[in-house]
Amino acid sequence: MLEFKKRGKQNFIIVVAENIGHADEIAKLIQEKTGIESRSTILGHVQRGGSPTVRDRVVATEMGYYAVELLEQGIGNRVVGMQNNKIVDFDIQEALSMTKPYDEKLHHIAEDIAF
Repeated sequence: MLEFKKRGKQNFIIVVAENIGHADEIAKLIQEKTGIESRSTILGHVQRGGSPTVRDRVVATEMGYYAVELLEQGIGNRVVGMQNNKIVDFDIQEALSMTKPYDEKLHHIAEDIAF
């Protein structure tokens, strides 16, 4: 962090896995060790994505409706999502085994704009 600060970086986001320690204590320790003002935020089930758009709300409503329709048909253990702009469902075990290919180009873009 200090190396990046020397290069002019002013803000940092540090993500800590759950059950590693208390967020406030970790922030205090970071501030003591680096001299950089540190604050903790516990996101819980909230993502840092900003306010939902109208589209986000409509899609969420459609997905919820679809999930309820599945349950009404006696179909459970499904994961509802969107694929190719269509609402779809998968068996939960199938969904858990799915992988998403690593996009190296996006990784390089993220590195370029982060520092």
